[in-house]
Amino acid sequence: MTGIILPEMPESIRQASLRYTVDAGQLADLTAGGIVLPESLASAALKRQVEFAAGRFCARAALRQLGYESRAPLAIGQHRAPLWPAGCLGSISHGDGLAIAVVTTTKAWRGLGIDIERIHTNEAAEPLLEHLMTAAELSVGNVAGLSIAHWLSLVFSAKESLFKALYPLVGRYFDFLDAEVCELQEQQSCITLRLVTSLSPSCVKGSLYCVRYSCFSSNVATLCLL
Repeated sequence: MTGIILPEMPESIRQASLRYTVDAGQLADLTAGGIVLPESLASAALKRQVEFAAGRFCARAALRQLGYESRAPLAIGQHRAPLWPAGCLGSISHGDGLAIAVVTTTKAWRGLGIDIERIHTNEAAEPLLEHLMTAAELSVGNVAGLSIAHWLSLVFSAKESLFKALYPLVGRYFDFLDAEVCELQEQQSCITLRLVTSLSPSCVKGSLYCVRYSCFSSNVATLCLL
């Protein structure tokens, strides 16, 4: 058991998770299991190599649950996003010794994004606020009685999941401030995000997206399904 508590998700989503340590032995175990590091990471720091390998390990395990048995490595696309097999969608997140991958089919969903973050300290959170949210968004967390650190971490993760879900559809980078929190539904564990910028003909200003979330230990996890 990994102890990772993920947001509620439908049966059409398959997931795999892993707790890992950043050391040479962990990397050796992952590569011995068939995970291949790309040339671009050959000289990267050990932490980056282990995170990449752990994420790809989870992705392969999740894909097997959908019936994809290929051991060929996932290619890397723009913004380092993995290129999934035809007919499949997926998303990977890793950090703080945790890795998770979720996958589904293009028949079931149009977009999929997952993210896991460690909850920031208040000292680390405050300098990030202006880059992540507006004063109106900050007030949503204040009304709910959440600390700045917890709220910033949750919103950061939610917007990361939204980016991962939308990027394959819009084909362009967009910023944290291109989407805003318009509602927090704590009983449903859902943050509603609204686009403040049109990103494509199908993803226009005013579009609403529900991002589900969970909290466990010192972490938050978010999931965006389209």
